[in-house]
Amino acid sequence: MLTAKLKAAEALAPMLSTFHSITGKPLVSVWQCRMEGSLDRVVLDFDGASLVILADENDDSIDITLSNESDRRSVGDVDASGLDPWRSFIGMSFGWGWVTVNQQGYCDGVLLSFGGIFPQIALNVVASSIKVAAITGVASM
Repeated sequence: MLTAKLKAAEALAPMLSTFHSITGKPLVSVWQCRMEGSLDRVVLDFDGASLVILADENDDSIDITLSNESDRRSVGDVDASGLDPWRSFIGMSFGWGWVTVNQQGYCDGVLLSFGGIFPQIALNVVASSIKVAAITGVASM
């Protein structure tokens, strides 16, 4: 089992490393891009560094990258900072990030936390579109 864990960690390391660059930085704004009714991209702006989350339409997987301020948004992006669930996290520091892998082996989601360790947001690619959901009911033990 340890070998499987090590292989998974090695395979996911490039994607997971993007979270290290924004750890502790406050969320300034959130931008969303919809194409033909589908949410294709979510950009989380952390004041100079942006986490860009993309839906890969070829295999319904998710891609996350770090971008600099100059190329984080494009024409057609909509400011979603004042919308649920994002508005309650504006100004909060990024905590932790997780990558999810389904039973088919597709990396199709991420979990995000702000101001702590418990995941509060889930982004999942379904039918080539990003679905955003608030995670509630996470209790400390």
